[in-house]
Amino acid sequence: MKSKLKFLPILFLLPLTAGICGASLRATQLDSPSSYGLVIICVVALVLAAIASFLLKNGIKYSSVFLAKALPIVSFVGAACILAYAGTLVVSLADNFSALTLILVLLSVYACVSFIALGKHGLAEREDTAYCIFSAVPVFWTAFVLIVTFREKITDPVISNYVFLILSYISILVFGYATCAHVLGKNRKNIAVFSCFVGIFFILTELLVPLFNDTVAFEISELLPLIAFLVIMPFYTAEIIRKKD
Repeated sequence: MKSKLKFLPILFLLPLTAGICGASLRATQLDSPSSYGLVIICVVALVLAAIASFLLKNGIKYSSVFLAKALPIVSFVGAACILAYAGTLVVSLADNFSALTLILVLLSVYACVSFIALGKHGLAEREDTAYCIFSAVPVFWTAFVLIVTFREKITDPVISNYVFLILSYISILVFGYATCAHVLGKNRKNIAVFSCFVGIFFILTELLVPLFNDTVAFEISELLPLIAFLVIMPFYTAEIIRKKD
């Protein structure tokens, strides 16, 4: 058990490293038809995520003092990012009203409240119906964002331009399911770890591309939700895999 705890920080650094490498290779790939390196780093990231989920499938014991203080903070940061994202959508509504966008704004505000609730209670298993409903909100929010994003990007004939954004949201959706399952008392530690690791990889591969290719630019509304979950996922995963007995 101690050996697992010793290597836990190293395991969480692996998707960060893979994400940085992925962003660098993707920046190169956008200027060149060659993508073998990017495919290889994707495979490596998936293998590392599978290994990590196997090693941590039964959880580990460790002190939760730091985590108990960190969860409300990271939840608030994530909620603030989602609220800012909702703000950009409200601005867009002034120029081009869309019922889908209005629904997404309302769901985003609801997601903010849910993150604050989850952080306040430290992802604890509770019988409170309202709290359990809050735990499921990020799943519905991400599913809706995924649908809207895919609807907007599908007209782009170059799949590589948006595939990592789509994969990021799919990873977030699966992670949201694992978080909800944890609150409801279900053991989905392996799913949480796997989706967290691949999520961090895909999100960083998407977010960091402008650092390696200054000709690439992203809309701020696309980046804010990714930043929110990049902050939230490692801490939520740490709580999910923590053994309490």
